[in-house]
Amino acid sequence: MKQIDELWRERVQAYIKELRRYFKYIFNDHLLFVLIFGGGAAIYYYSEWVKTLGSGFPVGMVMAVVLAIFLAASPIHTLLKQADIVFLLPLEIKLSSYFKKGIKLSFVTQGYILLLLLAAFMPMYAKVTGNGFKTFFYLLAIILVLKVWNLYIHWMMLKVNDRHALFFDWLIRYLLNAILLYFIIEEASFWFIGVILLIMAAITLYFRETVKNKPLRWDLLIEKEQGRMQVFYRAANMFTDVPHLSGQVKRRRWLDPLFSHIPYGSGQTYRFLYARTIVRTSEFSGLIIRLSIISAILLIYNSNVYFSAAISMLFLYLTGFQLVPMLRRHELKVWTGLYPVNPSQKRIAFLGLLLKVLVCQAILFGISAGIGSNIQHGAVIGGVAIVFAFLFAKVYAPGRIAKLEKD
Repeated sequence: MKQIDELWRERVQAYIKELRRYFKYIFNDHLLFVLIFGGGAAIYYYSEWVKTLGSGFPVGMVMAVVLAIFLAASPIHTLLKQADIVFLLPLEIKLSSYFKKGIKLSFVTQGYILLLLLAAFMPMYAKVTGNGFKTFFYLLAIILVLKVWNLYIHWMMLKVNDRHALFFDWLIRYLLNAILLYFIIEEASFWFIGVILLIMAAITLYFRETVKNKPLRWDLLIEKEQGRMQVFYRAANMFTDVPHLSGQVKRRRWLDPLFSHIPYGSGQTYRFLYARTIVRTSEFSGLIIRLSIISAILLIYNSNVYFSAAISMLFLYLTGFQLVPMLRRHELKVWTGLYPVNPSQKRIAFLGLLLKVLVCQAILFGISAGIGSNIQHGAVIGGVAIVFAFLFAKVYAPGRIAKLEKD
């Protein structure tokens, strides 16, 4: 038992050390500036929006739908490593205390996120319902109890040898969480709440009997732990090189026409390489698509020119800042050192591609703003975004790259 406790202690210490190692790069002056600027603007406009809400606003539906997502998403922090499937598997019956500590760690980290999320919803809830903030701790207690239930059910389902069962497990828990929270927030009859609680109790008993005496799926636990860490490493890789990162590369043959305009010749070597990297690597293509879609939606549903300009510049900055590490993407590959080209071509090709990506994104922002308001509004936002894209690619990015090359 002492050895198991010591193993957990060592794993947690190593985990915290790993997080601290990359957090010092992530939370640098640039990101803090963006967080302060973006967070301040979001809080201001959120508070102004809350003032416009009336009693007819579906606050229960909104809170239930969003909170249920974070309740149903209940990953378990096991801190397992690949070698554990060999060395710890024979000790599975003695590792119950180890995994209980993992569930407790998961509850603490995810409970803190739910606390912040509920605190963000309270101004909206208080304005619409008129209940004030006195119900905050009542709702928080309910949400934390639901989080415990979600973690418990998800842990049992990790023993089921069916990947489809994990999806239906999430879907069922999401629906139950959302319906129950909706009834509680809307102060529905206790009979409605009681029915959902009975269903949850029945599901708990059924799953417990289903997985009784079933062994742990070590391969799945290790796969999920590695996947969770890869998400963190992808975020950290936006700010510094992460040797543990293993990205996904897809052929995407249907996008080949995008490269037809690149002239053939040694002078276009890095231009072709980085263009392929963006298209084929989910890490970068997914980043561009996600940020573009989110910002486009915000611009479509906003008619304030100052807020739209701030949103467009913020998302251009986030896109450009997170693409900069791509310059060193192939640095450790031997074959890139064999290219018979001038080393300066690497930076020139990357900056040129970065500018094109940001300009395309800026044009999308202008179109989105125009759809949401009018042509003049869209032209202003598009113009501001294009100017910012040029300043970022021509002024800021070269300085950022120089700093990375010194590190």
